[in-house]
Amino acid sequence: MITKQYGFILEATSPVAHHEESLGNISTFMRRKVRQRDGTWTRVCYVTGDTMRHGLREAAAYAFLDAAGLLSASLNEGAIRLLFSGGMITGKGDASVVNMDRFREMCSLCPPLGLLGGCADNRSIPGRLTVDEAMLICSEQDAYLPAWVKEHVSAQALGSQREHLEEVQRVRMDPSLDPAKRALMLPDAQVEVSRRLGASEAAHTADDAVAKDATKSTMMPRKFERLAQGSQFYWRVTCHCLSDLDVDTFHVMIGAFLSRCSVGGKKGTGHGQLRCVAARDIQIARPKEQASVVDVSELGPRVGSLFFEHVKAHREQISQWIQSINA
Repeated sequence: MITKQYGFILEATSPVAHHEESLGNISTFMRRKVRQRDGTWTRVCYVTGDTMRHGLREAAAYAFLDAAGLLSASLNEGAIRLLFSGGMITGKGDASVVNMDRFREMCSLCPPLGLLGGCADNRSIPGRLTVDEAMLICSEQDAYLPAWVKEHVSAQALGSQREHLEEVQRVRMDPSLDPAKRALMLPDAQVEVSRRLGASEAAHTADDAVAKDATKSTMMPRKFERLAQGSQFYWRVTCHCLSDLDVDTFHVMIGAFLSRCSVGGKKGTGHGQLRCVAARDIQIARPKEQASVVDVSELGPRVGSLFFEHVKAHREQISQWIQSINA
């Protein structure tokens, strides 16, 4: 067995919105509890390991389907669920689960499934991939950053996480408040909107709180926390590989994910885009880790020959398997 581990410094090329809860109309950024050097505790922003792992799973699924020539409307619901979320566990005897022998067959046809794991019969089968949380590089995390990461950012001040955070406000407008858009409405609808606007104006004049609430528009202001563009994260991923095919699959997975890395929410408004600015191939050795520089562009586009040849060689079997999946 070969253990491969890579460490990355990822930089936000757009603001990152990754929220843990909403308080009223304010969404707060995901945080975790961290002990400081002086013994005090604080909560520091981060990107969850689940998010990073799911990004790897999606990238691997698309690479696999592309190699198999199945990037078309050819997948059933079970196949989508297995490839993009690992399947699911249901009740005893339910036909929507696959047994363990069937799962092993799947792993031989779909190498990423063996690395990421999935669900079979009445249990979740673990993979051989360990995906860490993406740690914000800031002064609060100084005690937990590897030496090579500190050296890389030594030219710039680490800064507190407060310097990375910003709170922004957005407003969802009510289209019925625009006369040009009201002109597109049916006559009865225009009358109803005009009645509501008149009632709202009367409630405002009378300072009637109940009537104000009953006649208010659908315009909705909201605020949310986000990490500013340029914030950096330390992220590490480890894979226990049983063959050269596993190693190649692992590289394809990482290369595909980092080529279009996007995390968190509000992706529809350009949030969450990351790029790799430094990487290390970490040799697992005791009593210390030995790290060498990695060119991340070498992962993905310039590797993958074993992976793609394996998938292409089994394309017919994979096509039949995909149609039979009920996971």
